[in-house]
Amino acid sequence: MTYTISEFREMPRPINTGNKPMRLAPHFGGKRPIIFRLLPAVFYIFILACSIVIKTLSEIYTSQQNKLVAESHRTSAELNYLRKQTNPHFLFNALNSIYSLAYKKSDLVPDAIVTLSEMMRYMLYETDNKSVFLEKELNYIQNYIELQKLRLSNIENIFINIHGDTKNKHIEPLLLITFVENAFKYGTDYKGVTYVKIKIIIEGNTLDFWIENRIENHIKDPENSGIGMTNMENRLNLLYPNAHKLTIIETNDKYSLHLNLKLDQIKE
Repeated sequence: MTYTISEFREMPRPINTGNKPMRLAPHFGGKRPIIFRLLPAVFYIFILACSIVIKTLSEIYTSQQNKLVAESHRTSAELNYLRKQTNPHFLFNALNSIYSLAYKKSDLVPDAIVTLSEMMRYMLYETDNKSVFLEKELNYIQNYIELQKLRLSNIENIFINIHGDTKNKHIEPLLLITFVENAFKYGTDYKGVTYVKIKIIIEGNTLDFWIENRIENHIKDPENSGIGMTNMENRLNLLYPNAHKLTIIETNDKYSLHLNLKLDQIKE
């Protein structure tokens, strides 16, 4: 029997098995199984899917990083704005105190200027840092109180007591001064009689700050009243989130404030 070329091609091909008798390979009719034909497409789809996933994750990560950077910049800008509001507020009050002494032709004017210069030096060279030594901050508050005493007629009820170790502890600069300024502003009557009591206790990294003043009959300015306190509350929320507790009690004749602060948990 003879085979044509086409018929020969259709015949099963023998498989070499060494010394064993040769057997015929299965015949697929000249076509590969479908799984082999689909492998390149499946591999391409897999690579494409991986690329899309990686690109999506990369875009999400970049977006989150950009949001964090933007939030950081916004917070930093807001803190700088709040600090700049504090400095002029203090300066105006201090200049008013010195003006009051000068108007009375008091011999205490030179002492007031020296005290003010020390405070300005602290403000210019220390408060640009993210935090300052607690000891320096408390010294600044004491200088402010001494400056106020120079212009007041009755200082018998002005007290400040500090207890605890203040060394090697840090705090946000000019954080407490607004409370002290408000106490002197609303705790002084038209005769210059003042009632302000301050107590500060430092235990470990916790600071407890109490301040109390008598409420005199001041006519509040609706547009400007409370700006300093709002400023302070905003700074506390930005710098010490979940690390402070502010309690204010106000009666008809007395205003009391207590701040509990975790000094070591300032937000950078």
